[in-house]
Amino acid sequence: MNLVSAQTDGGAAEVDGRILVIANDDTFAHTYPDLPRMLAEQSEGDPLRGAVEFFDTAGLRLVPLFDPQWQLVGLLPSSEPADPAAVLSRLRAVRDHLERFLRDNPDFAGQSRLDVTEAVAAVPVLDGPLTDAVDKMPWHNHGSRGNFLHNAMHAAGWAH
Repeated sequence: MNLVSAQTDGGAAEVDGRILVIANDDTFAHTYPDLPRMLAEQSEGDPLRGAVEFFDTAGLRLVPLFDPQWQLVGLLPSSEPADPAAVLSRLRAVRDHLERFLRDNPDFAGQSRLDVTEAVAAVPVLDGPLTDAVDKMPWHNHGSRGNFLHNAMHAAGWAH
């Protein structure tokens, strides 16, 4: 299994194993701390559902590797150049989708004892570089109900 490493502008390898998963329709995103954790969650009965794309924190697309049963077993760097601006734009589209979902579904916020204004305020502003945006996106924690943003992302996204 391959860990992900990103190339910085100076050419030195900067290891950052975090993985960003974005639905192909920009309705859902999650981050994982590293490939082994993501793969472990898939094998523990929490598979990724639907069409997703994988990226590292430098904006490099990661190509999925599957076993003969079509189970995800690894990620390899693609031959495309990293495009952090494009990935950040997609995360902003996910964020905007989530905000629309919360405004259109006030009962969802009410389940967490929030009004719509409070719920929308919990959605992060993604005004910095891609690495900062990745930090602000929901982390996937298997076996946990997650925080409000994590649960809202599941409710608003394609995956559930």
